[in-house]
Amino acid sequence: MKCSWLPSLISFRASVSDKEIDELSDAKQYFSDCYIMTSLETLSKTPNGRKLLKNSIEHDDKNPNLINCYLYSPEGKKLKYSIPTNAVVNGYAKLYKAQKNDIVRSMDISVGEYEKRYKAKPWICRFTDDFKTYTFENSLPSHFLKVFTGKEPTVNIAETDMNIDLSSYRNEVMKLFERMQNDKEYNLLIGTGAKTLNRRTWHVYVLESVDLENGTVTVKEKRGNKPQTMSIDKALNTFKYIVGYFDSDLK
Repeated sequence: MKCSWLPSLISFRASVSDKEIDELSDAKQYFSDCYIMTSLETLSKTPNGRKLLKNSIEHDDKNPNLINCYLYSPEGKKLKYSIPTNAVVNGYAKLYKAQKNDIVRSMDISVGEYEKRYKAKPWICRFTDDFKTYTFENSLPSHFLKVFTGKEPTVNIAETDMNIDLSSYRNEVMKLFERMQNDKEYNLLIGTGAKTLNRRTWHVYVLESVDLENGTVTVKEKRGNKPQTMSIDKALNTFKYIVGYFDSDLK
């Protein structure tokens, strides 16, 4: 595949800019990649998360039409995936047409190629690959977060447990919410299972904030990009799991 080159006298910034990181909040979801898009957005909200994004996503310093994404192999080796922004990677035409955010699109392709190579995501997620357009679709956020950061999520409440919702994990969840009230720097995701929110099952949301005084939780999903505030009781009876980090875990 050929990519256009600009004159060498132009200098290029390697790391993605703060503006590009901020734009992750407005990027909309078109495929079953909510676990990727919410992960990228929640990392954009804290200092160490933003630093990690800059260290793992970059503009190629020799070709401005390439974005390099770095993912960790199952053996822990950091691998580079170079994705063109001005030419369609074979097999990803539908993605290029729908997803205009270069970083999201490049990460989707990188994850897709990663999964073709390693088949690393949980088997229950791989089971649906034959019914999806791309192999980057359908996975657990903990899997992507580890592949992207190289670190196991330090918060993982019931992601792979045989629970329907978080109601039986109230004590554990409330301890997390109390910590969130005191430590505002966190990168957390909250996901549904078989239960429905926004007419969707098995959907991942950014866990934006908790207000213990008013007994509410605010979450955000990436298809509509609109925050939703609900009671803690409704959240416990709707969502299946919470996963992610506090910013200090990403140092």
